[in-house]
Amino acid sequence: MSDLRIRDVTEADLPAALAIRARSFGPLGAAGQAWWDGLAKEVLPGRMLAVVDANDTMLATGRALAFEQVWGGRHLRMGGVAGVYAEPSARGQGVASLLMRGLISRMVELGDVVSCLFPTAPELYRGVGYEVGGVQPRYSYAAHDVRALRSRSGGLRPRPARPEDAELIHSLARTHQQRHALSGPMLTSVEKWREYLEDAEQIHYVVDVEGGHRGFVSYALADEVLTVEEIVGESPEATAALWAVVGSGSSAAPTVRGYLDPRDPARLLLGSAPQVDVRENVWMLRVLDLPGAMAARGFSPHVTASVEIVLDDPVPANSGSWALTVESGTGRAVPAPREASDPAGASPAAYGRGEPTRLGPRGLAALWCGWTTSRLRLAGLATGGGPESDRALDAIFAGSPHLTEYF
Repeated sequence: MSDLRIRDVTEADLPAALAIRARSFGPLGAAGQAWWDGLAKEVLPGRMLAVVDANDTMLATGRALAFEQVWGGRHLRMGGVAGVYAEPSARGQGVASLLMRGLISRMVELGDVVSCLFPTAPELYRGVGYEVGGVQPRYSYAAHDVRALRSRSGGLRPRPARPEDAELIHSLARTHQQRHALSGPMLTSVEKWREYLEDAEQIHYVVDVEGGHRGFVSYALADEVLTVEEIVGESPEATAALWAVVGSGSSAAPTVRGYLDPRDPARLLLGSAPQVDVRENVWMLRVLDLPGAMAARGFSPHVTASVEIVLDDPVPANSGSWALTVESGTGRAVPAPREASDPAGASPAAYGRGEPTRLGPRGLAALWCGWTTSRLRLAGLATGGGPESDRALDAIFAGSPHLTEYF
């Protein structure tokens, strides 16, 4: 369909977009309308696109939310793709792929260096360069086991959080992600935290005691389940006190669920193993701006390596030969013409002499998220290179990222 084009969604287009959403996933209902109206304020203008035909009839729509995502303890601009809806009668004509290519171009224009999404149609997203990055894990514990952590709280008593605590909570979350060199979680803005703290349906507590005993927890109580959305503690006592205040609701809710880092300290503090109810939502990632992403990401300060890759990517600024160098916790990607004898900026510990490793955007995405090069080769996502360059790439991108927030 050569008459298709991409354009920005305007406020006047929202009813048509909502109608496509209803035909794709069912109606939102009365409660969902407020969510939809609030969402429009976040993405208009500029972060919601549509595919239209020659008559300007909307056939598909999607949005790219603006997030901060931590990688190696440093925060990157991430475009969160969501709400990709295609008119059922237009499916099979490439409208969703066209929309995704438009969203990728727009995110690049806006300065996002990586993008993530939760896939309903993995093959669609693989076709435009996304690959599985990790999971959003959820663990369940008996609430009485969580309540028992009060004995390890050192007498700390959390207090209900107020909207004026938004800056404190944001600062605690940022410092926690940096301190533990996390990869994957998003950082909620101060403004969004203020909204959450004003929401009567969510429960928030903070500990703010001098001497390193600070932290917060955000959770909800519904259907006899306590669901922890985010928890951060600066000390074992603060962490135990925050978990204990959640578990104190055990008489009303026998189960505590948490969207947790698989290596969250709670796994070590709690006396019990998680119950069988462990659920994982897969998410996918795409690198939008390789030099920008490498410069912004954190790396192990104990890794010094340089290796050359060739990237075949429909995003023009990404495609070509690159020397990836990591030293003193900082990374960079610089163009590396193939006629050069060595990777640009190679350090004494450089690997990867000879034929470079060749990747497409899916291979780069998987590598970025810690998939080893040997596994990429078995999946047909990496060619060229050799054992030494494989070891260098694995060392540079080693990790097991996770996302804790669904969008």
